[in-house]
Amino acid sequence: MSEEFKQYVISLNQDIPLEVYEGLLAVFCLGAIVFIAWKGLKTGCRYSVALLLLEYIFVLFCSTVIFRVSGETRHYNFHPFWSYDRPDLLVENIMNVVVFIPVGLLSGIAFKQLTWWKALLIGCGISVTIEALQFIFMCGFSEVDDVMHNTVGCILGYILVKGSRLMVIGFN
Repeated sequence: MSEEFKQYVISLNQDIPLEVYEGLLAVFCLGAIVFIAWKGLKTGCRYSVALLLLEYIFVLFCSTVIFRVSGETRHYNFHPFWSYDRPDLLVENIMNVVVFIPVGLLSGIAFKQLTWWKALLIGCGISVTIEALQFIFMCGFSEVDDVMHNTVGCILGYILVKGSRLMVIGFN
């Protein structure tokens, strides 16, 4: 793992207080117990995954908007593919894909009937919301490329879940 990659991951989470993670863990554990007791193992686990998805999305918002320091000016670039001309942004572009793979994975597990285009809408919707809030509150760099990369990550996660289900069904 490159040093640049490590620094990027650390920068995403360094401003989120530990109490946020502790609270999310407590909510998940309690929620999973309640869901499994209330709905049974199979449905309870599916509800628990949906809760985990909501918590992951919350952490994304914490790291990109809520706990980011606002600036005095807006930083944005709404030209698609502009970051491809900058080799120094390659790791950031890859990380924008990777950070949204869990959204697709968890969505695909939580919602049985989820189609690829609904997964695309979920990834794109969350990403557009993050970029719009970054623009409005002047915290971070709003760009179309982030939306594209995040959406690709969500679709990749969805494909991983659906592909693994097909492989399991094929071996039965």
